[in-house]
Amino acid sequence: MKYLPFLTGTYSTAPGLWPIARQTDFDKLIFQITDDYINYLQNKTDCRKENMGKYYCEERLLPSTSRAVNHYIAAQLQQEYPHYFEFSENGSYCTFINLQTRQVLRWHKESNELSGPGYLSVFDALCCQVQEDFAICQLQEDDDWMAAIHLCAPNHWGAEDKTGKNFNAVHAPVPGMEKTQAHHSKMLQSIVHKGPFTRFAWGIATDNRLNHHPQPPPGIDADWWQGRKIDAHAQLYIRTERQNLVGFPETNAFLFTIRTYFYPVALLENHEKRALWSAVRSMSPQSLLYKGLTEATGFLAEKLFDE
Repeated sequence: MKYLPFLTGTYSTAPGLWPIARQTDFDKLIFQITDDYINYLQNKTDCRKENMGKYYCEERLLPSTSRAVNHYIAAQLQQEYPHYFEFSENGSYCTFINLQTRQVLRWHKESNELSGPGYLSVFDALCCQVQEDFAICQLQEDDDWMAAIHLCAPNHWGAEDKTGKNFNAVHAPVPGMEKTQAHHSKMLQSIVHKGPFTRFAWGIATDNRLNHHPQPPPGIDADWWQGRKIDAHAQLYIRTERQNLVGFPETNAFLFTIRTYFYPVALLENHEKRALWSAVRSMSPQSLLYKGLTEATGFLAEKLFDE
């Protein structure tokens, strides 16, 4: 399994939504658990130890949406991975057991009150059981906003900067999004009522560290933390995000999942390298700047074709 969205040879910011029902096997799963499962969970633990306020934010999260999302995550995990998770409902309470870590979560169905310390909410607790990151988008009349973001593997953006903002504000820094932004309301309604969908995003990284929050942890050099310095000595990786969008028509909201994968550029096959180079060359100057590639194309060509 390898997710390489650049194989088209053209860089695009189009939504590229694929109905997940049309996928097969592993690609049909909402959540993807792989051999490095514990490493991803450790990254979330590290974020919590540093300052979870950087990685988990809420604004105007409706209780009805919160209840629906929490129930969906727990039930879907049990459905997809019955040997990993157990989920049950008994009277007014829900119980979720992670059979891998032996962690038990218990919460009240209506109040969403979580029993026991350690997490900020039920949503926070459930997000820390999987390798995906999450966002909840709420729609209401002519408005939409990011009601919650749980992002422990940020790719050069932070949850605190996007929570509470609408679709156009969230995507304002992304070049080439003008057409999608102009018609985003219809697209969001389609996601709510016709999903779930899968889409992909990709970029080139100089490390395989999950956490690239714009602000480094205390005591960490900012230039080193930032990365993206592509030179003759850099080790390059394709950083791909598999993103799922699951609608909740009953609350007019959708869940957005982000699952990060890394692929060493040096291990790409020749036709994959050619497609990557073609996709980079198709980027506008603005997109190259946004992706951190403006001054790196020469070194990238050497990495792709001289190794």
